[in-house]
Amino acid sequence: MRGFLIALAFLTRIPLPAPKVEVTSEEFSRSYLYYPLVGLVLGLLLWLLAKASIPYFPPLVLGALILIAQLILTGGIHLDGFMDSMDGLLSARSPERMLEIMKDSRIGAHSCMALVGLLLLKFSLLASLTPTQFSILLVMPMLSRWVFQIGVIGFPYARPQGLGKGIQETAHWIPFLFSGGLVLAASFYLAGFAGLIAFGVCVLTVTLLASRITTLLGGLTGDLYGAFIELSEVVCLLVALPLLR
Repeated sequence: MRGFLIALAFLTRIPLPAPKVEVTSEEFSRSYLYYPLVGLVLGLLLWLLAKASIPYFPPLVLGALILIAQLILTGGIHLDGFMDSMDGLLSARSPERMLEIMKDSRIGAHSCMALVGLLLLKFSLLASLTPTQFSILLVMPMLSRWVFQIGVIGFPYARPQGLGKGIQETAHWIPFLFSGGLVLAASFYLAGFAGLIAFGVCVLTVTLLASRITTLLGGLTGDLYGAFIELSEVVCLLVALPLLR
C-alpha cells in the first residue's frame, strides 16, 4: 500500500496526507510497480466524469472537460517530459547537444508545435467517444503507465544520473511481465478486442521508438519515459476508437 501511495503522490495531484516516514530513494524507485494501478485510478476518475457529464454537454465540450481534467489530475508531469524530448529530438543537432537541449527547462518552437499537435489529436479522439466507448478511458492511462516500462527495462539510460535512473536500475523483467499480464487481461475485460489490439500496438510503438532513440542518443532519459506515456495514450485512443465502433 505504501508503494502505491508513493506512486500516486508522484504521478498525480490528488491530495494525500503526508507520509509519517520519509520516502527513501529505493522506495520511490520501486514504486514504479504500481504505476499501472495509478493509471487505472486516473482512468476511473475520467470515466466517472464522462458518465456524469454526457447528459448535459455536447461531445466537443465533453472532450475538452476530459482533457482538462486529466491535465489537472496529473499536473502535466508527462507533458513536460514530452515537450523537453521534442525540443531535443527535433532539433537536428548532435546527440550530445540533443541531450543538453532536453535538460534545458525552457521550451522552444519544436516543443510548442509538438504539444499543439498532441493535444489537438487527443482532444479530437476524446470528443469522438460515445457512451458505449467510454471504457477506453479506463484502459488508456493504465496501459500507458505500464508500456513505457519497456523503455526502462529494455534499454540503457543515457545519463549517469537523473530522476529515471533509479527506476531503470531497480526495474526487472519478471515483475514487468507479471504486471503486463494483468494489464492485458484488464484491457481485454474493459474494452474487448479493441483493448487487445491497443495493447499490442502500444507495445510495438514504444519498442520501436525506444530502439530508434537509443541508437541516436545511446540511451533513454526520464523525459523520454514521460513522452512514451503521452504518446501511448494517443496511440491507444487512435487504435481503439475504430474498433470500438
